[in-house]
Amino acid sequence: MNRTQKAEQLSNFAGYAKEAPFIVLAHYQGTKVADVNTFRRTLEKNGMRYKVIKNSLARRAFAEAGVPGLDDTLVGMTGVVFSGPDAIGSAKVLKDLLKALPTVQVRAGFFDGATMDAKCVDMVSSLPSREDLLAQLLSTLIEGPRLLVSVIQAPARDLVQLLKNYEDKLATAE
Repeated sequence: MNRTQKAEQLSNFAGYAKEAPFIVLAHYQGTKVADVNTFRRTLEKNGMRYKVIKNSLARRAFAEAGVPGLDDTLVGMTGVVFSGPDAIGSAKVLKDLLKALPTVQVRAGFFDGATMDAKCVDMVSSLPSREDLLAQLLSTLIEGPRLLVSVIQAPARDLVQLLKNYEDKLATAE
C-alpha cells in the first residue's frame, strides 16, 4: 500500500469515526473469513460499518477524529464497528450478532465522548432505544391530562350511577 492509498484510507476511517456516535473495537482472531463477511454484510444492512485497518493507521485516524483513549486496545487483529445514527439500536444489533460469533470478542468502545471497556459496551446495548424512550415520554405526558379528565368527569359519573341505582330501587319496589 503506497502513501496515497494510506492517506485515503486514513481520511475515510477518520470520517467514519467522526460520524459514528458509537464505536466498538473487537478482536476477531480465529474467525473464519466467511463469518466475518457475513458479519460485515449484516452490519451494513443495519446502517453500520465494520472495518479492518492497520493499528497504526487506526491510532492516527482516531486522533484526527478526536476519539481519544482507544490506543491501548489497538493490539493484534482488531476490527472496528461504527454505529449508525441510532447508537443504542446499533449496540443491540451488534450484541445479537456477537452471540452467533463467539470468536469475535469486544475489547473496548467509545460512546458519548467516553472510552468504555467490554462490560460497558454490553451495558449500552441493554439501554432502551430511542423509540422506547420517546414512547415512555409520550405516555408520561399523556398520563397527567388523562387523570385530570377522569377527576373532572367523576362527579357527573357518580351522579349518573346514583340515579341509576335509585331507578333500580324504585323498579324493584313496585
